[in-house]
Amino acid sequence: MMFMWTPATTLTLSTTVTSTIMALSSTNWVFLWASMELNLLSFIPILMSSKSNQETEAAVKYFLAQALGSALLLTSSIMMWSPYSILPYQMPMILMISILLKLGSAPCHFWYPSVMSSISWVSCTILSSWQKLAPLSILIFFTTQSAKSMVPLMAGLNALLGGVMGMNQSQLRTIMAYSSIGHLGWMMSFILLDMPTMSMLYFMIYCSLIIPLFMLMNLMNISTSKQLTKMSMISPPMQLTMSILLISLAGLPPMTGFMPKLLTIMLVSTYSTPLIIILILGSLMNLFFYLNIIINMMTSSQNTNMEPVMHSKVTGVVLLMSSVTSMGLTPMVMM
Repeated sequence: MMFMWTPATTLTLSTTVTSTIMALSSTNWVFLWASMELNLLSFIPILMSSKSNQETEAAVKYFLAQALGSALLLTSSIMMWSPYSILPYQMPMILMISILLKLGSAPCHFWYPSVMSSISWVSCTILSSWQKLAPLSILIFFTTQSAKSMVPLMAGLNALLGGVMGMNQSQLRTIMAYSSIGHLGWMMSFILLDMPTMSMLYFMIYCSLIIPLFMLMNLMNISTSKQLTKMSMISPPMQLTMSILLISLAGLPPMTGFMPKLLTIMLVSTYSTPLIIILILGSLMNLFFYLNIIINMMTSSQNTNMEPVMHSKVTGVVLLMSSVTSMGLTPMVMM
């Protein structure tokens, strides 16, 4: 599945960006709902860029999940402020469930790995980064005190489920989907401390790591772990870059990915030690399949009959520079 760039794709991508900015700057729930609906409708053509049957199925799954989340969001947000609400104390919980559904977070994650495994790497990049910006902002900035009691359970469930379910996967897109679910648990843990800016900092660092990683996989046209053996035969520098990005994504020092996890452990441990233990256990399971990817990539098969993927030197240099910048190696060298 290769992403096909057309003028219509440019238009829908610009609408996707604009609708997310509208959602972030909205002043009422109705305008927020309308902006997220526009974002949903503009992202579906991007999912179906290559017009394959798999992408059509993924677009239908994405639409159904997001439509259900939007319906719950609109209903709960109106009933929260209505004097004739049927279940006034349950509405904040329903609002949180709608945001978790749109975010692809556990236990409402059923659509996310399935959609990720059926679309191109470019669509995966947008879905894992930009498309999460608006629902994540709503979750961390507008979580009420009544719904905050569910945050430790949701954060721990994300970390454990993202680690357990990703350990026995062979499709790289599915592995990255469960990795994203695991990282959501770390982002949600800052809600307990009323630190939304720290959650957004974690999200920005996570995006800076997955964007060059996904672009490298798109450039090499890799979809399974077995295909990683061709990396050493095509481009050893890109093989090293991808390995370091995966290690940084796992949160091992001295990479940039270790910094937000260290901050989480230092800040949240004073509030809930069991939650930190669960997050660390989930991160260790994530480390297992990251190392599995790296070992498969380092083990080159002599009988692999794969044609090298042609790519320009300019593209390779840009990806290498973006990867080095996202890893934060330049400040560490200066120190």
